[in-house]
Formats: sequence, C-alpha cells, structure tokens
Amino acid sequence: MHPENQDWNLPSSLPLATLVLALAAGSWGVFGALVRLISRPFELTDPQLGLTLAAPVLAGMALVWPLHHRAVHASNPGRVMLAVFLALIPFLAGLALASRFSHLLLVGAGLGLVPGCLVVGLTYLRRLTHIPARFIATGLLVLCGLGFLFAYATTPMISDAFGWRFTPIMSIGLIVIAAGLFAALGEPPEPGH
Repeated sequence: MHPENQDWNLPSSLPLATLVLALAAGSWGVFGALVRLISRPFELTDPQLGLTLAAPVLAGMALVWPLHHRAVHASNPGRVMLAVFLALIPFLAGLALASRFSHLLLVGAGLGLVPGCLVVGLTYLRRLTHIPARFIATGLLVLCGLGFLFAYATTPMISDAFGWRFTPIMSIGLIVIAAGLFAALGEPPEPGH
C-alpha cells in the first residue's frame, strides 16, 4: 500500500508510528515501576503484587487476536492503531486515581491493550512500507523494549520529584501529543486514488 499521493508524508509517518508504539510500551514500564513503588503504601501482599504485575500480560493475551483481526480487515489500520493507543488514556488516568488493590488490577487489565497496539502497529507498518513482517516485528520489539526500559528507569525519578500520581498524568500528556501528531498526518491514500 505505497501511497501514490506525494502530498502524504511517508518519512514523517514512520517515526511518528514508531513513537506511538514506543510510548504504548512505555505505559507498561510506568505501570510496573509505579506498582512496585506504591506496593508498601497500598499494603499489597506478594500474591497481589504478582497478580497486578501479571494483569497486563494476561489481558493482553486475550486482546491480541481480536485486535490483529480488526487491523488486518480494516481499510485504515492507522486509525485502528490510533484508537487503541488513545484507549490507554483512561487506564493511565485510573492509575493516577488508584487507591486500592482492585483499582490497580483493573488498570493493569486495561493496559493489556499494549500488545494489541503493537500488533495493529505491525499491520499498519507492513502495509505502509512493504518491509517483511519479521523485520518490522524485530525492530518493534527492540524499540518497544527500549521504551519500556526507559519508562521503567525514569518513573522513580519523576515520582520522587513530582509525586507518583503525576507520572501517569505526564504519560497521558505524551500520548495526546504523539496521537495528535500522528493523526495530523492522516491516512495514506489507497492505491489508485
């Protein structure tokens, strides 16, 4: 699906799409670091902490296939990726407002959207660039791993400086900015248009 319309900017779309996906993965890093930081004040037991940290992965396994199916059959997978990316916002807001274990569990389950966002992003980038899926997947895994590690490492510093509830709010701001830039590009035109 190479765009034939020269007004559409492929060189801008690739970095912005990868930024969106790295920020999505970074939300897991923020969640993991914050749950560890607040486990004592929330009086989480070891099983509760383990279940909370596993919730995004468990929910993500259930969401990957339906989101992949939706992206493959969508005429505009970029819009699907943007919608899934923006769906992270209420869960990050919930993290900032959390006050007990059940809240953290619900937020963790909601952040199970991250693997689905990555699968949709893989479909989008595959259609956009025609690069073989294995190369795109490898690149995305490395990029998202870096996004996760960066968020995980910086979250304690941000929390120390501004309080732990500020960190998810800052993440929401980054998501809104990246989503706005990505949406401003629009969809690549279909071949023949």
